[in-house]
Amino acid sequence: MILQRLALAAGLGALLGLSCASKGPSSLSYTVQRVPSSSGDTLDAAEIVLTQLGYRVARRDAQEGVIITRPLGDATARGRQGAGLSSDAPARRVVEVRVADSPDGTRVFCKVSIQEQTTQAYQMFQVSRSGDDTPGETAIERDAGGTVAQNTVWRTVARDKRAERTILAEIESRSRAQNP
Repeated sequence: MILQRLALAAGLGALLGLSCASKGPSSLSYTVQRVPSSSGDTLDAAEIVLTQLGYRVARRDAQEGVIITRPLGDATARGRQGAGLSSDAPARRVVEVRVADSPDGTRVFCKVSIQEQTTQAYQMFQVSRSGDDTPGETAIERDAGGTVAQNTVWRTVARDKRAERTILAEIESRSRAQNP
């Protein structure tokens, strides 16, 4: 009995230990490039490159070393060009660039997420969550209290690694030009 409780406690401790926050970006979830400039100059270069490529910056945090763009894409455009999207739903791209100092220089992490609009599927499954067919929610509780933009649901379906490599190459090129 005591051994079972110890085993249960050890198992729960292991699960809690696995759920800790990560130490930061890694090459598993980002495309990574080393650049010769400082992290501040690299963040500036990244913002310039993203702007030149048509992205608009939604958030820039110099202390955290991160830039996140506003979604780029036409909400009325159907599907993804050059990739097999699971449906014919509208798609968009969001870019996240992170800059971090490392012992061997500045590292730039880039992720271009492709998001698919899944509002209809979300609304369909939301109705089936109640367990019965009698409405138990008010219109406000069923999303009628928000605007269309607020109620739109986007799901990340893929990464655009080609765009990631292009962005990183441009950032590296600009960094090398600043620090010959």
